[in-house]
Amino acid sequence: MPSRTEDTPPPSIPIPLKPLAQFKRLSPTVWLYTPPNYSTTSQTSSLAPTTILLCSWMNAVPKHTAYYATTYMTLYPHARIILVTINTVQFLCHPESKRRADIKAAVTALLAADQSTDRLLIHALSNGGNRRVYNISSVYRSLTGNPLPAKVWIVDSAGGVPQFRRDIHALQVPARQFSWFVWIPYMAFAYTIVSVVYVTVNWMPEWFWYELVWGPYKGNNDPRLVDGKCVKGYVYSKEDEAMDWRDTERHARVAEEKGYRVVMKLIEGAGHVQMFRGKGGEKDYWGFIEKIWGLGVGFK
Repeated sequence: MPSRTEDTPPPSIPIPLKPLAQFKRLSPTVWLYTPPNYSTTSQTSSLAPTTILLCSWMNAVPKHTAYYATTYMTLYPHARIILVTINTVQFLCHPESKRRADIKAAVTALLAADQSTDRLLIHALSNGGNRRVYNISSVYRSLTGNPLPAKVWIVDSAGGVPQFRRDIHALQVPARQFSWFVWIPYMAFAYTIVSVVYVTVNWMPEWFWYELVWGPYKGNNDPRLVDGKCVKGYVYSKEDEAMDWRDTERHARVAEEKGYRVVMKLIEGAGHVQMFRGKGGEKDYWGFIEKIWGLGVGFK
C-alpha cells in the first residue's frame, strides 16, 4: 500500500529554496537532471553510475525528494538523475495502462543513453517508488524486449503488502495539514479504501485486484523485468510504522530465490523513508548504498 509524506525536512544536506530547479520537467510525473558537460560516452572509463532512477514515495514533496537527489549529485556528480513521482490517486485509482503512460518519459530518458555503456542505479522509496519501478520496467520491456539493465536496486522502506493499521498510518500523515472539514471526509475515504484493499488482498483471489497489489509485488522480483544480475539492497527498520519489516524480509527471500544477489540492512530506530535518521546516521546509510553499488559493478 501507499507510502507517506514526511513531516520534517531531512538533515545535513542544504536544500535550495527551489528544490528541483536543476531538474527539467519531462511530464507531470517525470523530472530529469543532467549534470554540466554530461555526455553519454564521457564516463565509460569510470565505475560510477551514469544514470540514477530515483522513484519517490507517495505524495513526497520536492524539498524531501531533493535531499536524495542532492546527495546523489554529491556522491556521483557525473550521473544523470531521473526522478519519478507518484500520488494517492495515481497509486490507488489509475488503471495500470494510465500509470504506464504516465512514466513513458522516464523510459525515453533511459533509452537516450548509450545502452552499452550506461550504468543504472535504481533507488525506490516505499511501495510507491517500487510501483513506479514496476511501471517503468514493464514499459521498457515492451519497447525493447529486454529487462531494465540495472546494476543495483536499492529497495528502501519497501516490499510490503497491505496491512490495515499501517496503511491507515501512511494515509493519515498528509492529512495533518488539513482543516477539520477537509480532514473528516478525507479520513472517511481513507478508511473505506484501506478496508476494501485489506479485504481484497486477504480474502479474494489474486486476480481480483492484481494490478493494484500482486502485479507490482511479484513483478519487482521478476528477472524478465529487471536484470537478474542486478544486486538488490534492502534497507529497512523494525520501527517503520508504514512498512512491516517481516514483509520486507519475505520479499528479499523471494528475490534470492529468483536469482538476484540480495544484501539486507536492518537499521535500528529509523522511521519510514527516513532510514538515514536511524542508528549510524547518514554516513552509515549512504555508505551502505555506496557498498551495494560497488558490489553491482564488481569492485567490492
